[in-house]
Amino acid sequence: MKINKKNMEKSVGVCTHFESCELGWKVDKLLPVIKDLGAGHVRQEIKWEWVERQKGVYEIPALSMDWVDKVTDAGLGIILILDYGNPIYENPLDADGFADYAGFMAERLKDYPIIAYEIWNEPTNFFFFEQYGGTWSGKETSLWLEKFSELISKSAQAIRKSDPTATIITNPGEPQFFHLAEKYPEAFSEIDGVSHHPYPVMLPPESQPLGGGQISVDDGVVSADDNHSFISLFDYTLSHGKQHLGKELKLFSTEFGFSNYNPTLKPGWAAGYNEFTQACFMSRAVILNFVAGVKSPCIYNLMDDGIDRDECEDNFGLVRNEKLNYEPKPVYEAVKRLIRILGNDWEFVTDPPVKLDLPDQQFYRGLHWRKMAEEPFIKIDGPLLYWFKKGEKYLCFIWKAGRINGESHPLLGRVVWEHAPAVKPVQIQDVVSGETLPVCIETPRRMGQYSMRLIVKDLPVGPAPIAILWGKE
Repeated sequence: MKINKKNMEKSVGVCTHFESCELGWKVDKLLPVIKDLGAGHVRQEIKWEWVERQKGVYEIPALSMDWVDKVTDAGLGIILILDYGNPIYENPLDADGFADYAGFMAERLKDYPIIAYEIWNEPTNFFFFEQYGGTWSGKETSLWLEKFSELISKSAQAIRKSDPTATIITNPGEPQFFHLAEKYPEAFSEIDGVSHHPYPVMLPPESQPLGGGQISVDDGVVSADDNHSFISLFDYTLSHGKQHLGKELKLFSTEFGFSNYNPTLKPGWAAGYNEFTQACFMSRAVILNFVAGVKSPCIYNLMDDGIDRDECEDNFGLVRNEKLNYEPKPVYEAVKRLIRILGNDWEFVTDPPVKLDLPDQQFYRGLHWRKMAEEPFIKIDGPLLYWFKKGEKYLCFIWKAGRINGESHPLLGRVVWEHAPAVKPVQIQDVVSGETLPVCIETPRRMGQYSMRLIVKDLPVGPAPIAILWGKE
């Protein structure tokens, strides 16, 4: 079943591991969860070593074809990861062998709803950096980067030959992409887009552990701005592609997430958040992906991989593990609500016609002991407003960026629309709690058909996004 890839660009997806049935990843039980969420696609792998067990003989395992068929029948799209080595080869990362496997996969699945073939997953974490060596970011002379460029080049050509209409992307890593595009631009001749995994790691969703000062020096490349902003990573990727590859790359975000584990006993690579913060951060991250121009973003992870509350990797899920009956977390409800509010009929507006007005905070003067400690790396920690057009209606989201401090009530702000057309807010809703908030409009002054000024007041500007849907009067 072919899909309209254009329609899928505004779909929210989830990462899955349907091959791990023993860990609770049962496709029959989880497909209703995905459909109820409102997700439009899944991101899933079918490894090379599973498909080619004997040299030159290719067959997708029955377990993998089972989930492919069921996901297809459910009307969902697939971002398919082609990945990892094959021990039957003298060189498990043999580029020609991998390309033959990639070409077979594209031929076998060309009538299925494949949104994109994603060549490899995190080469610095999985095998290339370890086997070939070099620098982690790819700066200076790095054999792993050269070998990776060879593999993606040959694989993309093989996929294109099997299915000329395929969308082909690759996941080199965040700073690694910038070095790859500069040093080996020919590798991207058949590549349509680049996927990033913009985990904030220990930071709020608006920030990345990239860009600025010593980070850019260490990486040998500037991959984000001095504010370390999420959106700048994708802006820089787009401009870098135009400069070094001569084309506009499609932007993908095929993994991002927030774990709600308890890091006290076993601190992991990512921060451990409470469930309210996980829900706030994830809903903000999904909005930011669309603002950045990302196609078909994929949340990591649909389900908790385990039940160990002290283990980072066990607790990225939107729902709990099978052993806990797939119980939805608050983040599941928040994402479900956000998907419903957004729909797929929106267009992002870069220059919103309204401004967010907040009360003066000068009461802090002379009371510095009341201020929270500042984190110099987090530059984006103030109010944000993003504006979308939905047919004849408008939709905006507002929240306060940065860390979450639950001690006090959020500030009450106003949205001011100068020379507004004949519209009004018809619904205001907290994306995380689901609470419908009262619509408080200051009396507008009219001039003919238009309002000279429309002011919506008493809007809580806090950690959870507030959605305002505007319609005609």
